[in-house]
Amino acid sequence: MPIIPKGCRARPSRDPADREAGPRIHARITRTRIFATRAASALAMGAALAFFVTPAQAQVVSPSPSDTPSVAPSSTVAPTATPEPTTSPAPGTTPRPSPAPTAEPDAAESPAPAPSPSTSNDPAPPSDEPTPDTADGADESADAPSTTDLEIAASAGPRIQFVDVSSRTGDALYSEFAAEIAWLADSGLSEGWLLSDGSREFRPYASVSRDAMAAFLYRFASSPAHVPPTRSPFVDVLPTTTEFYPEITWAADAGISTGWKVSGGNAYRPFTAITREAMAAFLYRYAGSPDVTLPQRSPFIDVSSSSPFYKAMVWLESTGASNGWQTDNGAEFRPRATITRDAMAAFVNRLDSVGVAFTPVDASTPLLRHSVMYVYGADTLNIRSGPTTSHTVIARLSRDAAVPTTGTVSSGGWIEVLIDGKRGWASGYYLIGKGGATITQAKSTYSNGRIPESHLCPLSWDRAEILLCQAAEDFERLNLAFRDRYGYNIPVNDSYRDYAGQVRAKELYGYLAATPGTSNHGWAAAVDISGSSLPGGYQGATYLWLRQQLAGYNWVLPTWARPAGSKPEPWHFEYTG
Repeated sequence: MPIIPKGCRARPSRDPADREAGPRIHARITRTRIFATRAASALAMGAALAFFVTPAQAQVVSPSPSDTPSVAPSSTVAPTATPEPTTSPAPGTTPRPSPAPTAEPDAAESPAPAPSPSTSNDPAPPSDEPTPDTADGADESADAPSTTDLEIAASAGPRIQFVDVSSRTGDALYSEFAAEIAWLADSGLSEGWLLSDGSREFRPYASVSRDAMAAFLYRFASSPAHVPPTRSPFVDVLPTTTEFYPEITWAADAGISTGWKVSGGNAYRPFTAITREAMAAFLYRYAGSPDVTLPQRSPFIDVSSSSPFYKAMVWLESTGASNGWQTDNGAEFRPRATITRDAMAAFVNRLDSVGVAFTPVDASTPLLRHSVMYVYGADTLNIRSGPTTSHTVIARLSRDAAVPTTGTVSSGGWIEVLIDGKRGWASGYYLIGKGGATITQAKSTYSNGRIPESHLCPLSWDRAEILLCQAAEDFERLNLAFRDRYGYNIPVNDSYRDYAGQVRAKELYGYLAATPGTSNHGWAAAVDISGSSLPGGYQGATYLWLRQQLAGYNWVLPTWARPAGSKPEPWHFEYTG
């Protein structure tokens, strides 16, 4: 995309259609969102096309991959009350387990299958490094990127129809959370149960089990790279027989779940239905345990300030995701009631709408959100024994080959991968993640250029630049590494472009700009940087370092924007998470 003068980018207005089932969704959220209208400027777009040298041979740390388990329901669960619907059902409460539980949410359903990694070892050309794309390469197009904007996430597929969920009032299968359930399915977070006749059930009133909760959150976090340990951290979760073993161990590694202390170690209790207080704790830790101002008086009449999960429940209420049930005596949270699957869909949808994302406590390292990546921008890619070109080539992969990642990214932008179960390293410049959950969710919920403000977050160093909240979070991580190295922030010229801004850009730049409604800027998933603010511009070491780092932070310089691409634009980066 051409760099658009800031005055030409109309900013988003509040979308009245941005509704959430149940209570308010914009109340006291922890992230600050500022959407200022830009002052017009007379920036001219510089054509910097002679900018590339061979990608810097640096090291990167990428997250570990984990196979998505086959989707099968966890143990049978009895139906329970749905969480805070507009009416006030009397949910059944389940006795708390004898040992005080560490909040562990539970989720049940069939997870979407992960792509099957292909580690082909096609012969490589004589050169030591991969052959770069040419103008007629598989990822290139003769058309300008204005009409072929790189799809960094799979297009939302046809909506899954659940035979036991209806949005029609009065229907025997009516669910007040039908819209949220449809969103959950369209976002790839739940496919329900496949029946023998080919139809699918969601089972909205079944309780969410703790193993299923881990699966829900793992997918909600965009299925980050994770290598399950060979030895389980829980005595009742086994590597070979527990269906959601990768997701449960990911939740443990991320500090989301600690389980119960028992004789011989810790127990996860995967088939136990998760309680509302435990769910609050899971979600609170998932969000990075943000600071919470605790009120002198509990917002819920059935929650004491001495509860071990008090902070988590107050935080959940402050996001607007949970107001509990209103009674004559005040609001009830019903902490020990179990969560039903339709209610979980509503909770996750509300949290997504206010920008709550998986936030590891350590914000200084890359968080690779792709457990499988693909060879990109090269006909053949060398996999090496270490994260530099001085290490031995141990395998070669052909273009578009899938390869599992381990979650480790080196400081030089190399990503650790798995080849036939053995670890190796690949240059991040030649890898891309696909089908990111955040992009998929945005595309299944909103229209290009018409994303509500509640779904967008500003960059901390330039609050006029806004992106999807998770995209902004990952770019913040990249900026921390950039600033630590160079002492200043990444200079950003453009980010989210609403539909009116895309129309204006098209009028100004013609074929150089994307057709309105097709730009990744319209998905709040692209940035343009200012090369003139970098030493040496697009040929300098600073830019080459930045370019090499992108994949480890779930960003990419698309092939059409690379030196041999159909429209070289070194300033244009796109989000893949």
